[in-house]
Amino acid sequence: MSYLKTDFYKDVFELLKHKKNTLPTKEECMAVSHHMEYNIRADRSYANNGHLKISTSYLRLKIIAQIKNNLHANDIPRYIEEYQKYKDNQKNWKLTPKEEDDIKDIALLQKKVSDFDNKDYLKNIYIKYFNQKVLPHIKKISLQVKNNLDYHGMWHTEQVALFAIDIAVEENLNPLPILLAAALHDCARKNDRHDPQHGINCEPIARNYLNNIYQDKYLLNKNDIDDIIFAITHHNVPPKDENNKVLNCLQDADSIRLWWKNGQSYPAHTKTAQRLSMYGPYKYKQIKYLRPLLEKMRATSVDSSQKVLNQQLSQTI
Repeated sequence: MSYLKTDFYKDVFELLKHKKNTLPTKEECMAVSHHMEYNIRADRSYANNGHLKISTSYLRLKIIAQIKNNLHANDIPRYIEEYQKYKDNQKNWKLTPKEEDDIKDIALLQKKVSDFDNKDYLKNIYIKYFNQKVLPHIKKISLQVKNNLDYHGMWHTEQVALFAIDIAVEENLNPLPILLAAALHDCARKNDRHDPQHGINCEPIARNYLNNIYQDKYLLNKNDIDDIIFAITHHNVPPKDENNKVLNCLQDADSIRLWWKNGQSYPAHTKTAQRLSMYGPYKYKQIKYLRPLLEKMRATSVDSSQKVLNQQLSQTI
């Protein structure tokens, strides 16, 4: 049964009125809803094992339950501050010339990731780049979309890309080939079942994208392309004693959710992933880590018409 937006807003208003003993403002209602939404999206017990996908009605019902059971009135000012930062980030949704130049300079070895003091700045611009320049084309060529996959659908690809960008920046590596490998790593999947051939099957789709579709191919040298293809084809059947940094970051990004859900069954390849894998037993750490990444992903996303995803936000909350 559909839980309508009008009923949702009314219920949020009434709950906040009860919690505060005063009439809540629209900003307070939006800020609290926003905070609870990302807690739910970050929690692996919701939303398709913690992936970004969740139905609108189910999400609204969970937000209401979170407000009813977990909201403390003293936290509302902090939620308003978080929400304002999110809205400010949306104003800067499009890659600026300076941001594109920074990505170019890192790719062409004119700058290093370690030259930047603000790592959050780098993560943000690469998330923008992934959303605006890579993901729209991947959606058109990926068999994940054509086969309407669930667990291994584009939601999974988006999340692996988030983790991959985060790991690459923390490891002081050029994030561009790593995010491209993440974008393409499941592009040949036809189902959600165990498929040891899907990495190898991705190669022709990935080569076609990198050679004929990707608009910034001048940012990749031959070694970059070889590393991307190698990482994609081996991410699910890794070779022994391989020290390919793109592959290592991709495998770690693809494994974080499994570590959190099932425990670490095989070693992480990067120090960053080793740290993240330890969040498994601690749900609050998972949420604290994921919320800002998910917010950046959503705030900087664009549709095929290059419009801010915020225009669609009202349909969800």
